[in-house]
Amino acid sequence: MSIVQDIAEWVHARGGGAISAEVAAEFSLTVSEASIVMGQIHRESRFTTRIEHFCMVGDNGRGRHTRRLFVDAVKPPQWRKTPVIGINGDQVVRFDSVTDAETKGGFVRVGITRCLAGQQKQHGGYRWQIDTTKGAGQCTVTATP
Repeated sequence: MSIVQDIAEWVHARGGGAISAEVAAEFSLTVSEASIVMGQIHRESRFTTRIEHFCMVGDNGRGRHTRRLFVDAVKPPQWRKTPVIGINGDQVVRFDSVTDAETKGGFVRVGITRCLAGQQKQHGGYRWQIDTTKGAGQCTVTATP
């Protein structure tokens, strides 16, 4: 799962919502990163959220405006990883997803997607197809007999 999904589920499980400092402490993020993720959660339609604005007053008597995020409902992620196989003669490459093939294998995501859609025969010297085998999801390079 993504960090956005993990944080949304964590905030949803808490009764009183969360501020970015609490999220940062729980997930080992900076407060700025936590604030960005909380903004992403609030903007995504798969989460039902609400924001409460309030002012925290420190020991010096100065106030700081902040927001508390509440997540009322969490829907499962819309996208799933689709394992893919690239076949070039006797060489077979397997990746967890098209994105993994791009980042780990150096292939172009659009080229693989076009092959899967039947718009293109091959990309990077490989014919691409969805991996439907039981051991799918392992980034490996193997030679078939």
